[in-house]
Amino acid sequence: MDPENVIKGRIAESLIEELLRTSGNNVYRFGYESILQNLVQHDSRFDRYSKNAQQITTIPDFVVVNSDGSNFFVEVKFRSVPEWLLRDKFLKRTKEYWQSKLILVTIEKPYFRVVDPQSLIQNRCTFEPLEADEDFHVTRDALETFEPLVERFLVNGKAITRSTVVQSPPQDCQDVKT
Repeated sequence: MDPENVIKGRIAESLIEELLRTSGNNVYRFGYESILQNLVQHDSRFDRYSKNAQQITTIPDFVVVNSDGSNFFVEVKFRSVPEWLLRDKFLKRTKEYWQSKLILVTIEKPYFRVVDPQSLIQNRCTFEPLEADEDFHVTRDALETFEPLVERFLVNGKAITRSTVVQSPPQDCQDVKT
């Protein structure tokens, strides 16, 4: 795996973690990185290729408890081109095991999107801007604090448009309001 993409993925997770906290949510790290790493390091008998281990790899990144007390599993993905989510078979397994919400961080506005996981199963990619998801209580003010960070750390200060990244039909990943 490309180290730059790994780092960008971790930056995206940190941005979402802090954005959700700023919006009044309690956010708890939950991802497989910590669980599987501890199992493998502390128990040499653990078979990381077993069915259980494969299910562990699909553990969402966070558990989020909003100000109303509702809780959600949240998986965060960074993709420079949102349509690349359609190639990710891992996300279909995550939906199957966890019914988590999928937040996509991308270099195209809106930078923060909640993707309908059912649309991925149907080989489509529909989303709504994160602030439209009423479960997270994300405000415009909070977004205005975090959007420049996406531009600084993920877009690298370049004006990147869809045409400079990839030529693909706009209907592949679309706002559910269109």
